[in-house]
Amino acid sequence: MKAPVRLRIFALACVAAMVAAGCTGGARAGDKAGGGAEPIVLTMANGYGSSPSTTDPLQYEPAVAYFVKRVGDLSGGEVRIQVVDDWGNHQPGFEQQIVRDVEAGKADLAWVGTRIFDTLGVNNFQALTAPMLIDNYPLERAVIASDMPGEMLASLSKMRVTGLAVLADGLRKPIAVAAPLVAPADWRGTSFQVFRSTGQVEAIRALGARPIEGGKSVQGAIQGAEKNLHIYQVGVFASQFPYITANVNLWPQTVALLANPARLSGLSEAQRGWVRRAAADASVRSTGMFQDEAAIVADVCQKGARFANASETDLASLRQAFVPVYSTLEQDPPTKAFIERIDALKRTTPTGPELAIPAGCADSTVGPNTDPLAGTWHTGHITPSQWLHAFIAMGGSEKEGHETFGANHPYKVVTLRFEGGVFRSYCGVWKSTGAVWLRNLRDRG
Repeated sequence: MKAPVRLRIFALACVAAMVAAGCTGGARAGDKAGGGAEPIVLTMANGYGSSPSTTDPLQYEPAVAYFVKRVGDLSGGEVRIQVVDDWGNHQPGFEQQIVRDVEAGKADLAWVGTRIFDTLGVNNFQALTAPMLIDNYPLERAVIASDMPGEMLASLSKMRVTGLAVLADGLRKPIAVAAPLVAPADWRGTSFQVFRSTGQVEAIRALGARPIEGGKSVQGAIQGAEKNLHIYQVGVFASQFPYITANVNLWPQTVALLANPARLSGLSEAQRGWVRRAAADASVRSTGMFQDEAAIVADVCQKGARFANASETDLASLRQAFVPVYSTLEQDPPTKAFIERIDALKRTTPTGPELAIPAGCADSTVGPNTDPLAGTWHTGHITPSQWLHAFIAMGGSEKEGHETFGANHPYKVVTLRFEGGVFRSYCGVWKSTGAVWLRNLRDRG
């Protein structure tokens, strides 16, 4: 006997409901207890491979490694991240390719340095790596904790990728093969390794260095690079680049966590929540992962690294060299506004302790006792480059410095007075006119 039509329809409806419930990829309490559901696996593009000292490629970026683990912990294993290493095969522009692959859905997630977005038409992140702006860890922590990273991430929507978080990273210092890069004169003509970033390439050129893009393929051709101490240690750079300028922090390599919008929206609300919370937790956690560098310094010193400190005069000269870079950056109104906000934080945030260099680890060729400008010097003892160095440090322009020491205005006497390596005053008498030019500047000590 056939069942009534209403009963058959009801039975079919129940079966359909059961099938629909069995096909969902969302969280179910029964699945977690019994382990019946297959986990959601998200692919993350990682542009790096393992280093000589570790088999874990994410050792270069511990905050990203924390994010990967945190997603698994929060979801109880329901959402897992599969990291695919060497994405882009270390070719020039591999980070830009990673962003495009996330946009195209070839990768669900990725991480890249924020420095690269200015090559993709997004300038909002440039303030994070403006030269010598974020130059201490307390300031970096304050910037990451502010509203600025969220505002910057919103600009990625026009690239059709979703920004999950900005992670803090170690402060990048100049490292070198033959001698420490302390004053701008040390940089001139140096072949310096860069990654594809408009702002950072311009900064390196402003110091007179020659940018060379690339990774392993250019190692033998470069004389300098920029690394944070964590990467310097993990990558075993001490043998190839033994010289580090301890108190010159060019910028942090802040990191952006990215997601493919379609893949993210295809997750259940709970799954999206775990991913976003893990990203937020990683951002908070990242600000404390790099600032304790004493153990790293002790380790790399034993492996041959040697540290030098730039003098106050050197630091002033570096900042002066970067003035044209800021002029370019600030042509973009949002970037200018972000720089001003970071600068305001900088004025109210204590800098924290300086990096301590262990005894026997300081480079002996640079220091107060070997400063060629210490004491009182006269024309016959000062080269044009030394004069230019001092002139910029005391507030003059490079053009004026060349003019005042040039062939058109030879001096009978030029006297420079330094005390403790800090400029105090100078005076000069022109041969051609006999006129005395005396200029005493503000005591900078």
